[in-house]
Amino acid sequence: MTEPIKIDNTGEMIAAIPAMLGFVPSQSVVLVFLAGNRLSHIARMDFGDVDHPLVTAAINRSADTEGVYVIVVADNRTFHEVLDESERVIAMLLGAGADVWGSFYTPSIRGGETWTDMRGLFETGTVPDPATTQVGAATVLNGRTIARDRSELTARYRRKDSVTVTDRRRARAAKETMGEEFASSIIRELAELVSTRTTPDSALAARVGLLLTTDIHARDAILGLAVIDPNVASETMETIASKLRTRERVAALTVAGFFAYVNFQGPAAGSAFTAARQEATQHPLCDTRMLGLLEQALTAGLHPTMIRKLAGTGVRIAREKFRVELPAPSGDWI
Repeated sequence: MTEPIKIDNTGEMIAAIPAMLGFVPSQSVVLVFLAGNRLSHIARMDFGDVDHPLVTAAINRSADTEGVYVIVVADNRTFHEVLDESERVIAMLLGAGADVWGSFYTPSIRGGETWTDMRGLFETGTVPDPATTQVGAATVLNGRTIARDRSELTARYRRKDSVTVTDRRRARAAKETMGEEFASSIIRELAELVSTRTTPDSALAARVGLLLTTDIHARDAILGLAVIDPNVASETMETIASKLRTRERVAALTVAGFFAYVNFQGPAAGSAFTAARQEATQHPLCDTRMLGLLEQALTAGLHPTMIRKLAGTGVRIAREKFRVELPAPSGDWI
């Protein structure tokens, strides 16, 4: 069992935000919710765009929240602007019934930057290098990457190249020739790639895209790959999605977002779902039922451990229907 990571002071809490979000925020208001001395969840909003519905939704993400810290991250702003934004957000939080434990400001989250206490005597301190904190180190050890900013996170889900006509033709031919074994072979291959951290090629992307859009049971079984390693599974499906188009791309992005979601990377999941929705808007015949359910869950703040149960179900489907032995789920995967 992994030992809990302790955050001992304000500077460490601010430095931990990039690891918790998955990217380094700027021009943002970050709400850090706690249940006693345990992190409940975290929410980020654009500076100047925080409103009552967003605050209420952030509060409602967890029933055990006891207090919240407000962190304003914004450079090129006057102190008066920052103070006004902080007080405005605090007023909304208090109005919604939240207990505000503190409010702090820093121009940016980087080592050596100064933070200021916005309530009380405006005391100051120093933000440590995020990479040197226990949270940052744990993130790297777990194979997760931290984007430099939100745009870099969004860029991960853009189309980068495309499978060839030959790849698609061979994928269809393989499906016709292999019959029921087609799905089983792909699930096994994906499981091997996730286990070995191997990058999928265009030929496999073509087969996966075809499978995701023609066999809903196989798609559900693929969700079970999260039990192996949700971070690698997300990156694998992200790469596959970058090579696909239309409904195949929508399906792959949805699964990639699912893997990010269950890996406690809400912003990455949101970026994947946004990319999937944009693609689906251009192609109205895409099946977006699963995408819609995951979008609603993320917006409502449904905890990743609740979504993880889908991965446990995927393992069962992989075993019973496709004869693929994925690792046995345990804990909140079942």
